[in-house]
Amino acid sequence: MTIAVAYRPDEFGRAALDWAAAEARTKGESLLIINVHRVEPRLDPGHARGRHIQAITESLAIDKVPFEVRQVEGENVSGTVLFEAEQASASLVVIGVRPRSPVGKILMGSVAQQILLDATVPVVAVKP
Repeated sequence: MTIAVAYRPDEFGRAALDWAAAEARTKGESLLIINVHRVEPRLDPGHARGRHIQAITESLAIDKVPFEVRQVEGENVSGTVLFEAEQASASLVVIGVRPRSPVGKILMGSVAQQILLDATVPVVAVKP
């Protein structure tokens, strides 16, 4: 089976990746690392660049966790993550969550919340 992890190159994405890698190691599963960018990758701070991908590759190679990285463009990040997870027949989706103010939740929708509500498989929300 496969564990899908929504990854951004920040502390929240790293926490989700670390938890997912440990779970994959324990269960003998592979990882699908999904990195979604909304716009031109060079302009999106959520796009994992070469050094991030290299660090992931080196870390998972040491731990001997099989993985695939998918970097995809999608305006609807939550929908794109769930689509990619479904295409891989993922048994679990792992996301990093960040604190948000009530006003921030109203003004800007939450990707994590949409994934939690729309996923058809279990979702694990990880905090750093």
